[in-house]
Amino acid sequence: MEFDVKMDARSLSGFVLYHNYVRPGGIIGVFLSVAAIVALIIRWDHWTGVQRCLLIVLALLFLVFQPLMLLQKANTQLHSGVFDKPMHYNFGEEEFSISQGTSEENFKYIDIRKAVIHKSVIYIYMTTVSAFIIPKNQCEEYFDELKNRLKK
Repeated sequence: MEFDVKMDARSLSGFVLYHNYVRPGGIIGVFLSVAAIVALIIRWDHWTGVQRCLLIVLALLFLVFQPLMLLQKANTQLHSGVFDKPMHYNFGEEEFSISQGTSEENFKYIDIRKAVIHKSVIYIYMTTVSAFIIPKNQCEEYFDELKNRLKK
């Protein structure tokens, strides 16, 4: 099973948002923002103007500002030159390899830390902070086969 993946903004942005919001810090941040919105609505008359402003800022912090910063980070990373050339994936029975230009790395399936499978993308984590991103639209004919192989 061989295919090339040319990273696009949508795939990279989706990964960055997913990765940051499924971690404990992201979940806590969303909870704090939602709690600030609820507190603001329920007790509007009890807050002073300064307190209302602080609650609004807290509400926007993790629901608007942080996602915008993460999307900017993904965009910067996309245009940094790392993703100029497509990544070539070759999935064998026992191991898989990933190459880009003249560089190539081989991995065993057992070394995969975690595989996250969504309906339109697969994230293959080899470390806790980085993953190989495989969008369905770039490997359409192999996507289901790859999902099954990673589930084993």
